[in-house]
Amino acid sequence: MKLLKKIGIDRTRGQIFFGFIIVMMVVLMLTIGISYLILSKVQKENAVQYIDEIGVQISGRLEALLNEVNVLTLQLATDDRIQEILENELNGPTASFDERMAMRKILINTSAYSETINEIELFSVSQSIYPVVDKSIEERVGELHVAEANTIQNVGDLVWIGRDPENPNYLIAVRQIRLEKMRYQKGGYLVVQVKPSLIEFIRKDIAEMNGSVIYLLDGENNIISTGKRNTPLLSNSDISPQKNEYVTIKKTIEAPNWTLEILMPKKEVTKGVEFLQFVLILSSILSVILFSILSYYLSLFITSPIKRLTQVMQSGKNGVLTENPDYYFNREMNQLNRMYNKMVRQINYLFKSVYEKEIMKNKSEIKALHSQINPHFLFNTLDSLYWSLIGKGEKELSKFVITLANLFRYTIQSNGQEGFVSIEEEIEQVKRYTDIMKMRFHDRLHVEIDANQNTKQYKIPKLTIQPLIENAIIHGIEPKGNSGVVKLIVKEEKGVILFIINDDGIGMKEERVKEIQMRLRNEENHKFISKGTGIGLFNIHKLIQLHYGEEFGLEINSHLNKGTTVGLRIPARS
Repeated sequence: MKLLKKIGIDRTRGQIFFGFIIVMMVVLMLTIGISYLILSKVQKENAVQYIDEIGVQISGRLEALLNEVNVLTLQLATDDRIQEILENELNGPTASFDERMAMRKILINTSAYSETINEIELFSVSQSIYPVVDKSIEERVGELHVAEANTIQNVGDLVWIGRDPENPNYLIAVRQIRLEKMRYQKGGYLVVQVKPSLIEFIRKDIAEMNGSVIYLLDGENNIISTGKRNTPLLSNSDISPQKNEYVTIKKTIEAPNWTLEILMPKKEVTKGVEFLQFVLILSSILSVILFSILSYYLSLFITSPIKRLTQVMQSGKNGVLTENPDYYFNREMNQLNRMYNKMVRQINYLFKSVYEKEIMKNKSEIKALHSQINPHFLFNTLDSLYWSLIGKGEKELSKFVITLANLFRYTIQSNGQEGFVSIEEEIEQVKRYTDIMKMRFHDRLHVEIDANQNTKQYKIPKLTIQPLIENAIIHGIEPKGNSGVVKLIVKEEKGVILFIINDDGIGMKEERVKEIQMRLRNEENHKFISKGTGIGLFNIHKLIQLHYGEEFGLEINSHLNKGTTVGLRIPARS
């Protein structure tokens, strides 16, 4: 312990200095340990980037080569002589032997323009024109590939198949021919047989890394060409064991959906790493020396203002906080000092103001909810209208008017209890509302109320249940078109009063129910929603939670064409 004090480890300055040195040593040791991996990765990335550029060049030339085949076969497909013989095949007698030999000359001459094309074959819809064999296009390339060439997306395009079913050492593609003079009716097909050594044609004059291998794979990951000269078509098993020794670069050839795969030897990638390791170790040693010097002066620069500020803060241990008048050159330390002084000036004020603001915020929010939920209209003439109808003998209408008047009076009159009424009063309001709605819907609406007598003395925020009944009628029963039932159940369970509003209306889709449930659970949701004269579920849910806590409020479940159930939970408090 005395030794630690002697060398200053027990002080912030010594801890910063020796801490920096220890951390630096650990970092350097880890750096040396992983340097080989890091530099190998860098070297590999550079080599991969180099090979990637080669891949771009090769894939570009390959696409140009395939486009050359595409252009040549497109010229054949639109050649007047081929169009004419295919028209005759559709409309008249089949082509003679001499006509087929004439087609042979055209096809061979076209093949001569490309060093990759081995042979071009011509088929009508029903038979082979050249070569002169008794075979249909389906028998030549397969029904699946013919159907692919006939699809709307591929009509007239060159569709690459891959290996030739008759000679797997060649590649084939098929193109549908449309007859221009017959409103582009399907007339026949061209089958192109391509040499497998495509890469040998495109890698000329392109730089390569020693030992690299190039493969061309079709859409089913079968090897259709290789960079090794005079090599026939291979299978995946021929090269898979070698891949562990290579870094692989892949390029997609979009038109035929082929993949160009370049395998680069890992030993070529990691050349020169040993020299870079030596440089890194030497740099690390020099860094330790320089870092030790800088750490010492940095510890002085950091600890001096901290020591002064600590002394000022300790002076307030008796309960009186004092400000620190010093100004520091260190920007962060100076900012910390300013914030400390500001804290000293405002700490008492903040305690008081934050507490008062929270109380005011809650009160304002509750008042805002009540203000939003309460209706804003009153028809003072309903009583006069009632007596007028009595005088005219309109008893049914007069009953409707007095019920409506009582409904409005309950809505706007203050009961002096800060928005709370008994459950019995709220149920009476529900009955007034449903009586009015029954006069509108007649036999289409049936309302059932099952309220436990022991719950009626409890208090509830005014206009809580009636809007839920209104939602059930307007959004559930009214769109249904035929009769429906709305049931209200009020009961007490384990100190909680449950209000259950159930209807057999049209219900809601599952997505809409999940959206409402998510918004009811969202504590940050302060967006109150009200439609028309109805009161939003979210307003009622928020009001209940403000009064009773977040464990209470609304729950909703609904099934399309089966109905909706809304549950409201409040504590059983008188």
